[in-house]
Amino acid sequence: MAPTPPAGPDDTALERIREELWGLAASMATNVDLQQLTSNIQDTLKAEMARIRSKVASQASRITTLEQAAETQTIRLNAADTAVARQGDMVLVMRRHLEDLDNRGRRCNIRIHGVP
Repeated sequence: MAPTPPAGPDDTALERIREELWGLAASMATNVDLQQLTSNIQDTLKAEMARIRSKVASQASRITTLEQAAETQTIRLNAADTAVARQGDMVLVMRRHLEDLDNRGRRCNIRIHGVP
């Protein structure tokens, strides 16, 4: 048998490095671990997306309701503006008519004294 060379400092250092590498490799995540982690992340994201979609749908419903209410109010406001303008015209006509009646009444009450 051939004698084995004695283990030197280089061999022990290599053995320590090898053991450390095996320890690191053993502690690394495996493919199954990574798949589980990915699955958990996907499930979490799906739940969050569902919650966000629900909120967006709720907000869309509220916005639609507000838009309909705003449209109704716009129609009512336009009708009120038209009525106010018509009433302003009517007030002007009535004022002119009142002035005309007042002037007619004064003309009929004129008395001239001293004319034969």
